[in-house]
Amino acid sequence: LENVKRKMEENAKNCPSDSNISRVLFSNQLNKSNESTLCFNKAHFSRSDFNVERFINLARRRANLSQIHNDLRVYLKIVQNSMIELINDDYADFVNLSSSLVGLKDSIEKLNKDVESIWDDFFSSTSSLISAATNIEKYSIDLAECRQLQICIRSKISLIKAIERLSEILNNKPDELDGFWMSKLADSIVDLELWYKKVGSIDDKLLQLVEARSSCIVSVREIVEQWLIYDLEKDCQHINVLLGILILTDSLDSTVSKVMTEIIDCKIEKRRDDLERFLYSIFAEIKKMRKHFISKAKKNGNCNLDVTAFLDKCLLTYVMSILDQDRNPFILQYFGSVLIPSDNRLFHRCFLSTCEFISSWPNPASSRIVLRMIRDKFNLLVYFKLETQHILAELKESTIYEKINLIEHGSEIGNEKLYYQYSVIVINAFGRIWSDDVFLPPLIDKFWDFSIKLLSSYLGWLDKISRYSLAAVERNDDNIESWRLLCALRSDAATLDARIFDLALLTVWKKIREIEVVLIFWLNIFILTYKILDVTTFGQCLSFFSSRIAEKIEDLEKSSIEKVAKNLSKILEGVSDIPRHYRWTKKPFPAEASIYIIEAFSAFSDFQNEVGNRHWPSESIINVSRDILRVALIYFCKKAEQVLDSVEQTGSSLQRFKRRTTNLSDQSNTDTDENKIRNQLLFDLAYCLDWASNHSLELPVIVTLMERAKNVDVAIKEKVSAPAEMH
Repeated sequence: LENVKRKMEENAKNCPSDSNISRVLFSNQLNKSNESTLCFNKAHFSRSDFNVERFINLARRRANLSQIHNDLRVYLKIVQNSMIELINDDYADFVNLSSSLVGLKDSIEKLNKDVESIWDDFFSSTSSLISAATNIEKYSIDLAECRQLQICIRSKISLIKAIERLSEILNNKPDELDGFWMSKLADSIVDLELWYKKVGSIDDKLLQLVEARSSCIVSVREIVEQWLIYDLEKDCQHINVLLGILILTDSLDSTVSKVMTEIIDCKIEKRRDDLERFLYSIFAEIKKMRKHFISKAKKNGNCNLDVTAFLDKCLLTYVMSILDQDRNPFILQYFGSVLIPSDNRLFHRCFLSTCEFISSWPNPASSRIVLRMIRDKFNLLVYFKLETQHILAELKESTIYEKINLIEHGSEIGNEKLYYQYSVIVINAFGRIWSDDVFLPPLIDKFWDFSIKLLSSYLGWLDKISRYSLAAVERNDDNIESWRLLCALRSDAATLDARIFDLALLTVWKKIREIEVVLIFWLNIFILTYKILDVTTFGQCLSFFSSRIAEKIEDLEKSSIEKVAKNLSKILEGVSDIPRHYRWTKKPFPAEASIYIIEAFSAFSDFQNEVGNRHWPSESIINVSRDILRVALIYFCKKAEQVLDSVEQTGSSLQRFKRRTTNLSDQSNTDTDENKIRNQLLFDLAYCLDWASNHSLELPVIVTLMERAKNVDVAIKEKVSAPAEMH
């Protein structure tokens, strides 16, 4: 720094114009005073938009270029001086920091040496303690192993003594049941089992003890089982103690089998001629035996939960074994048709008898598993399929178009008639699956689903038959008018809707309510998968079905109107032939309505008779007849107007021609061909007007046409336009 300072002073001396400035460069106070005398503002240099030209222009307002040059050199010296001072300050701090770090390093090295010496002293002082602790731990482990071996040996000795004591008690078995001896036997068994579990692992040296224990337990089980059989046949005085001993020896399962074989099976009368009576007698005898055993146990004060549960297990396990095909060859031969049904009616009766037996069983909560297993022996899925598969087959066969025929006189269902076999099958199937002879409560969800599928299939059948069956019938030349098929189809749809609603209200709802009454009991026994039934969904389905049927009925009525009106219109086209019949034919003056008009309304009467025979509602008959008549008469009026138009256009010219050629101008024109045509139209229009009036149908166009037909002169002069109704 001194060299830099010296060099800067030399440079200053070499500048004559700066000789005065160089003397005061390193004086802070002089620097500050020089800064105040500068001809420019030093803040310009710190601006981001500094511009040399702008700076010179501003500075020249206060001084000339020489003065600006001197002031810039002064300002440069001031900046350099400030930088030198900053460097000197930082260097002094750096020197101080270096000296401090050197002292810190010496202190750390000293501390490391002290810590190492302290750890060496600690390890040397604790090595003896570690050795002493290791020896103590080894001696403690050896002592614990020795104590454990002592305990094991004592346990084995106690086990041997317990086996000897139990063997001695068994050898001193009394000839008759003795409560004191049974108490000693129970105590010795408890002692034996406790010491046996205390021994823990069994090695090859203890196999003889294990065999001796097993032999004693087998002997105990045989003796206690014999006494239990004897006690059950007598008065059940010691059943409580005997069951306790069997529980201690874990022999209840074998005892249950022995009771089933030696007591229960002997009291069941085997019947092979009538399986239903055989099963019913089994249930009756089982309930009778339970009541008998429980009454004897209560009489001697031995009826507790353990005794009741044991008796229930024996009796119900016997029932389950009776229904177990795999383990009982006798039942396999005679009950196979019941459990896997070949006779649905026998299956239904036997299952209901089983359900009645289960529902009447006392204290079902403790026997829930066995009761459920008894019920599950019946294959309900096969039963349901057997009940429904023939229905599905009949429905499938009846949908074949070649076999779709009307039942001539109808099939009576109650007081009503159906005319399609598909409708008969659906109603019979719906009533059958919910009848008392077929319905089973556990299958209510499947019957419910099948009922909905029946209704859905009927709606689909209505769609198909209305679209395709008529064409198929016509191609087969059955000589059946399509409107007759539609009338029968509409009658079936309405009858089936009403019948299904009655069955749902009187049968389905009733059975659902009956199930809700007993459902809590069933839930406690079988843990059924369905909950309290809500008929809302089923009711919504029926409402939807009824609304769809109503839509179909409306469509069928519209189709009937269209087809019958089309047939009538085709017949009424005969009005166009009236001019041909009377013009140049010399036929007599008409006296009645035409044959075609009588034929048309005869066909209309046939339709009314048909729908009446099909038991259509009176209101529907009236509305449909009125609509058919309106369509047909409007069409007839259009044709009649065309006839009048042609008569009015050609009649006058023909009349004048005849008068000129025959010179009969004074002859009356009452017998002319045009008048015959007009009078024939009057008869026909009057006939139509009578039919319209009888059906409360107002068609002013008919009256207008009649007036045109009567007024010959006016008709010739001008045509009367038809009212808007006609168009």
